[in-house]
Amino acid sequence: MVRNIGVLVLSACLLTACAEGVGSKYILDVEALIKRGGESFQMMNSYAVIEHDFKRGRIMRARERVLRMEAAHRDYDRAQKLLMEKIEPARRRIFVHYLRQAKSYEKNKRWSDAMLAYEQAKAITIKPDAMEAKRWAMEQHMRQLRLDKLLSQKRKEDQDLLSYAPAYEPVSGISPRDHVYLRKQEDYNDTLDERAAQAYRESRYYLRKKQFGPAYVEMESHLRLRPDSIKGIKQMEVIQRERPAWLKVPRANAKRATAGKSEPSKRMVAPKEVTLRQIQAAMKKNELVSAKRLAQIYRRNGGKGANKLLTQIQRKLDASSEALFVQGGAAFQKEELDLAIRHWSRAVALTPENTEYVEALNRARQLKERLNLLRDQKDNDPIPEEE
Repeated sequence: MVRNIGVLVLSACLLTACAEGVGSKYILDVEALIKRGGESFQMMNSYAVIEHDFKRGRIMRARERVLRMEAAHRDYDRAQKLLMEKIEPARRRIFVHYLRQAKSYEKNKRWSDAMLAYEQAKAITIKPDAMEAKRWAMEQHMRQLRLDKLLSQKRKEDQDLLSYAPAYEPVSGISPRDHVYLRKQEDYNDTLDERAAQAYRESRYYLRKKQFGPAYVEMESHLRLRPDSIKGIKQMEVIQRERPAWLKVPRANAKRATAGKSEPSKRMVAPKEVTLRQIQAAMKKNELVSAKRLAQIYRRNGGKGANKLLTQIQRKLDASSEALFVQGGAAFQKEELDLAIRHWSRAVALTPENTEYVEALNRARQLKERLNLLRDQKDNDPIPEEE
């Protein structure tokens, strides 16, 4: 019985060896097994569990297990020695590695990289509040920069589109009721309406996600194209009311493009022709990402049955990426970290919009980096004073 329980716990440790912070789907808590196993687990060598956690990169969990161990426990002295000679020095070295990395990224205004580095430092420090404050400051910088860039681009695109309006008014020598010009004018107005409607939907989506920067960008675009939109005005009031004070909206450039002097945007250039046969050939070769890109062009050119075709391709992409994600999870459970990263990288390449896959891949890469740092450390490496 004891032997079976021991195997069960070891299996649980293997299953969770790299899972700290990666996602609940592949985490099996050893503590829950211990509770179910009862007193037989008292015969287990707790030192082995702590050492296993440490060697698998779960430094803070190993540290916590040592600190929770009672002084009367038979492994207490060995665990304390492991804490002082191995766990704590490794923790401090890795913390300082990420802290210095974060400061370097911050100095160079690489806000997203700095965010991630401070998050990594937070996970391995005894003062997580300070690192969280720094991580949040980097996120604010990142979100402000994203707002500035997206808003500038959206304003330019809208202004380019609006500047084309005079081109669809009948010129001198052509009847104001010319059916060709009237039809072109209707198509142009439909384009404006579709863009305005899409902007409204996107703004609502981002507002639900509490992403006030993108929500503002889209709603401003909606009102630029549809200034009489009552629902847009009300929605903008909500965004302005809930938008945090630190997120500043840059003023629009008062200089407007004049009709006849504006060059057409590259986005207005009609895409190349794509045939149904090309899309089917890509699907037959299982080149689904390429098939999706071709189908999108096919739809923009008015291809027959394009929406149905895109739905079919997306289903295949979703099924393939899910299968890869599951394979990655199986490799992860076996502690085959490189194989898991390869599977999850391919899953993300197929469906980059799936945040669960992206998060799992990022966490696995972070864990690999931490394990590499542990392997590279020597017992005689100096212990940094920072923290």
